[in-house]
Amino acid sequence: MFSFFKSKDPHKRLHEILGDYELPKFRKTVFEVLRRLREPTSTSKDIAEVMGMDPDLTSRVMRTVNSTAYAPRTPVKDLDHAVTMLGKAELERIVMMLGAKMAVPKDVPSYVDMGAFWQRAGMRAVIARGLADLVAPVKAGLCFSAGFLQDFSVPLIAASKGREYAEVYEASNDGTKPLHELEQEQFGWDHAELGALVCSEWELPEDIAAAISTQNEPESELRPDPVFYVSDLPDVDDEAWRERFKEQVLAQHDVSEEALDKMLDEADGKARELVRLIS
Repeated sequence: MFSFFKSKDPHKRLHEILGDYELPKFRKTVFEVLRRLREPTSTSKDIAEVMGMDPDLTSRVMRTVNSTAYAPRTPVKDLDHAVTMLGKAELERIVMMLGAKMAVPKDVPSYVDMGAFWQRAGMRAVIARGLADLVAPVKAGLCFSAGFLQDFSVPLIAASKGREYAEVYEASNDGTKPLHELEQEQFGWDHAELGALVCSEWELPEDIAAAISTQNEPESELRPDPVFYVSDLPDVDDEAWRERFKEQVLAQHDVSEEALDKMLDEADGKARELVRLIS
């Protein structure tokens, strides 16, 4: 159980939220790859051998590591090269992110526009990583994964609750109140809590779960700042959000406005490419 959990029984709490809805599962090959990546004695050949059993996962991993979001200096030609260049920890985050995306249910109600949903996830990932590269490079991988997965529980809620969730979700679109506040008012929990509970159920790393759980808490020390700064990213290009984002960052970090503008200007193209490549 994660150390930051308030509930003594996360599995029970998960059932309280989702009811009889059956939580989607990770592919067996994803679990096996993650297990190998976490073994201190496993070699790049061992990892590549297991991942090679799932051509779809392999293809998505290779496309991701060669995307402009990662911008490798030289093309990554094979899995062995990917492990050597990125390291086990970074590759684990990529596999985990892709595994979670592939596990999201296909029967999500139409009131959740999944095209826009994944594009926003890609934007959060790219901006969070881009900012981390400027202010906290060692946290870049965590920010990328946590940014992408911040709201991955939203489709799970929509699929499990149906029209019961529609009113809450649609009410958040007018910008009066953020989605997590509306969820708390209606249900007594929000998608950030559920996301962390699902991370526990899927045996994902605690730092990812903690970043997701505290994404809306300004003072939390359980997640890097870039994850918080992108938590309210809108679905559409919004100049007011951009200015607010820069104001927050410039007030807290030693980085130039020019560098922020350059990173933000490049984010949309990188995010679109990322989502296209992993879909």
